[in-house]
Amino acid sequence: MNILKKVAIIGGGPTGIGVGRELKEAGITFDLYESEDDFGGVWNSSAECGRTYPSLHLISPKFNTQIPDFPMPESYAQYPRHDKMLEYIRAYALHYGIYDHTYFNSRVISLKPMDGNWQIITENGKKEIYGLVVICNGLQRKPRYPDFAIPGKFSGDIFHTCQYKSPNQLKQKRVLVIGAGNSGCDIAVDAVHHGSAVFHSTRRGYYYQPKFIGGKPTPQWMMELGGKFSSKAETLAYIEQVFRLAGFDGQDYGLLRPDYPLDAAHPIMNSQILYYIGHGDIVSKGEVSRFDDKQIWFKDGSKEEVDVVIYATGYDRDFPFIDSALLEWSSAIPDLFLHSTPRNLDNLLFMGFINAAGGLGDGLKTQGSYVVSYTRAYFGQTDGLKKFLNAKRNDVPDIGQNYFVNSHRHLWEADLWKLLSQMRKYRDMLDEVSESARV
Repeated sequence: MNILKKVAIIGGGPTGIGVGRELKEAGITFDLYESEDDFGGVWNSSAECGRTYPSLHLISPKFNTQIPDFPMPESYAQYPRHDKMLEYIRAYALHYGIYDHTYFNSRVISLKPMDGNWQIITENGKKEIYGLVVICNGLQRKPRYPDFAIPGKFSGDIFHTCQYKSPNQLKQKRVLVIGAGNSGCDIAVDAVHHGSAVFHSTRRGYYYQPKFIGGKPTPQWMMELGGKFSSKAETLAYIEQVFRLAGFDGQDYGLLRPDYPLDAAHPIMNSQILYYIGHGDIVSKGEVSRFDDKQIWFKDGSKEEVDVVIYATGYDRDFPFIDSALLEWSSAIPDLFLHSTPRNLDNLLFMGFINAAGGLGDGLKTQGSYVVSYTRAYFGQTDGLKKFLNAKRNDVPDIGQNYFVNSHRHLWEADLWKLLSQMRKYRDMLDEVSESARV
């Protein structure tokens, strides 16, 4: 097998840039393909892949979102606005020379196996062969709707959160938001200021976290609790007590109590939604049962008239450029070892495909160095690679997967610290090779 010792990265969001930086510093030849005219991914407001709106701010604070050796400017707020995040990502790419390795306006439309390598074809006709491909095209690609269509017909406007670009879309409208992710809660709060009425439909209880506790970003405050308590249960009980004292227990606002532990679901970081529910500006509703013109009926028998329905129901991963039959699937997602490495393909990696309660900076370096170790081992066909290939087909590492809520979103959720620890462990396995055998 003649492996071409050249890597392709598909996707110019933060993960693709971070992987590119590590490959460049390791002296490994690579090209990066980005469908838009500049970097940014979901933070690129002007792009099709952009998922921003004017009020959007990070839900992870600056201290653990920034890359440790490339800190955000001092002038940035604790929770930077989306345009500041875009500036930061592009500054990072510029600083580490990733622009020089990137084909912009180059959407990949085909990724096919070819003689032990991969052929990439772009929308603008470029064809190239690579020995290893790293897919970084992001978590938020394809809007997801409820598994079962809501009966009836709605005569108002319906759109997904990915199509929300301006509060003018809500102006003087009666708005129903279906779903309680971070975007859904943000948009419900926006609608308070721009719409004429706001309803928020959720199917279960959620934990709503404030962005600050004790004058610090909440994730930092939680981390600094350290070993203050003798068990995880005591720590979580204390955090819930503090949240309630701060006015962040949904039950105090008539909402359902979550039936899972505080850390068993992706956090909702929003300091405003409970405030507006408490003031009646957002009316909490249960599950929708049917549509009837502009009347929305709910399972409790109540109904409301609305003008706009917004689905905040998440996303599906989307890889339209590769034949899905080439991948192994589990629960409608690719079956990836460590959420990154196909068990049945040795020359393809997927990076950035995890949900985790943590900032970008905590994982970007580890993911990038894992790619470097894998690339060196694969191109060198080392003993470390052979050991790793056996492990990825047989090992079931603990990354906390089974702890989380049983939902589509949490199929990709992981305990960040367990995941990073396992990635380092298997990276070290890949590195089991003499210096003379390195690429």
